[in-house]
Amino acid sequence: MDRIVEDEILVAQFQAGRPDAFDDLMKRYKGQIYAYLLRSVKNYEDAEELTIEVFFKAYRALDTWKPQARFSTWLYKIAHNLSIDFHRAKSRRQTYSLDDEEFVLEEPTAVDLWSNPEWDIEEKDRHRVIREAIDQLSPKQKEVFMLNRYQGLQIKEITEVLGMAEGTVKIHLHRAVKKLQTLLLPLWETNDI
Repeated sequence: MDRIVEDEILVAQFQAGRPDAFDDLMKRYKGQIYAYLLRSVKNYEDAEELTIEVFFKAYRALDTWKPQARFSTWLYKIAHNLSIDFHRAKSRRQTYSLDDEEFVLEEPTAVDLWSNPEWDIEEKDRHRVIREAIDQLSPKQKEVFMLNRYQGLQIKEITEVLGMAEGTVKIHLHRAVKKLQTLLLPLWETNDI
C-alpha cells in the first residue's frame, strides 16, 4: 500500500476516535522531522524540543486536517514555521550557544569490522567540505536544497512547506546545485577530498 494512502488512513482513524493511530504517524516521521530541525537549529536539545512541539501542534490540529497536501508535507511546514520562530526568538535574546564553526553535524556512516581508518578520515573530510559548501549557499537556496536532497521532498512539496511559487523553488534549487558544482568540482578533480 502507498505510504501516502497509509498516512491518510491513519489520519482518518485518528479523526474517527482512535488516538493510537497518531502514535503510528509519529513513529513514522519523528526521525525525519528531527533530522530536518537539527540541520536548522544545530543543537540537539533544541531540535528535540522542536520535534516534540511539531507533533504536539499536529496532534491538536489533526481533527480538522484535510488531505490537501501530503501529511508529511504538512508536518514539514509545521517544522519549518517553528524553525523560523526559533531563529527569530534566538536573535532577540543574547544567550550562549555553540558557534556554527564548532558545531559538527555528523553524517551517519556505515561501520564494519574491516573499515579503513584512512578512509574514515577522508570520508569525514568530504562531509566537512560538503557542509562548508552548502553553508555558502543563500538561505533560500540552502533551505530548498536541504529539503530536496536531504529530506527527499519533491518540488511541489517544497512549495507547500516554504510557501513559494514552484518556479521560485526550481530557480533556488538550480542555483544551489550550480553553485555547489562550482565549489566542489575543482576539489574532486584534484582528489583533495
